[in-house]
Amino acid sequence: MRKSTNAIRSIEQEIDLPGGQRLELSVDGDDTILKVNAAGKTMVSIRITRDGAELNFKDGIQMRTQGNLTLDGDRVTFRAREELRLESGGEVNICAKGDLNTEGRIQNIRAKLGNVNVKANDDVKMRAERILLNT
Repeated sequence: MRKSTNAIRSIEQEIDLPGGQRLELSVDGDDTILKVNAAGKTMVSIRITRDGAELNFKDGIQMRTQGNLTLDGDRVTFRAREELRLESGGEVNICAKGDLNTEGRIQNIRAKLGNVNVKANDDVKMRAERILLNT
């Protein structure tokens, strides 16, 4: 069997979808771009290059599943320009094999009902200008 060495260098194709959206595929050299447009606006685009894939949503994204949702990577970053919020109808567990560091202008820890428990294998260290208790 003989392999073809002719790579696709440039192609553009459009497909009208039943919901009034349009699927656009373009290949230019090593880049492949797939777009879903509606009412003249790009809703989602996928750009595939030799370095990997990039997924862009123009007007927000909502992911839903009845099962588990897992994001897995060597490094994962969540970045919000205004506010980042984590909410759960049950417990939240944050586990790190290394150090766990948090930083903010002010940090508030509050238990709505019950104790705030601090447990350490070694010492509990507190460093501050002043330590105010029951204020």
